Amino acid sequence: MADVSQSPFPVSVKVVAGVIHNVHADVAVLGFSNCVVAIVTQLASVGSIIQAVGTSSAASNQDALYDAQSTVEQLASSADIPVEVKFVLGNSSTTAASSLYQVLATHIYQHRREQDPLDDRPLIIGIGLELPREYKISLLDDDAGQPDLGAFMLTMSAIAALVDECYAQ
Repeated sequence: MADVSQSPFPVSVKVVAGVIHNVHADVAVLGFSNCVVAIVTQLASVGSIIQAVGTSSAASNQDALYDAQSTVEQLASSADIPVEVKFVLGNSSTTAASSLYQVLATHIYQHRREQDPLDDRPLIIGIGLELPREYKISLLDDDAGQPDLGAFMLTMSAIAALVDECYAQ
């Protein structure tokens, strides 16, 4: 299903190709010392770049003191890791597509933190997806239709599986 290539220096690069809903998809994950960059595209380009950064729930509770081990255990057992997501480049309007891109960035960040709770580097993700018409997702602000979130969840799971292949290498 996928091709994986890797380059250890100066930056860890892992590339996977697969097919999602009969459309070729490329995923590249680059591991820098200060962030992780993921490129997810079915269009051979990206349309939006989003930053996902973990926020500390401990920071909101001044009285709570956590040692490193309990924080790791808490993050490892929690599927709902708080994440701040913002568009760096691209359409950050309130369209269904931009909202779903934010959900995808959050999902990938949380999943990566679940796999490695000590890796709190921000995620920079470039996304360029071909959104099938049956998803009913418009790139226009004035679209009154409701997107098919269930269909997008299948796409998100397939993308997450490709990203996982990159992390596994």
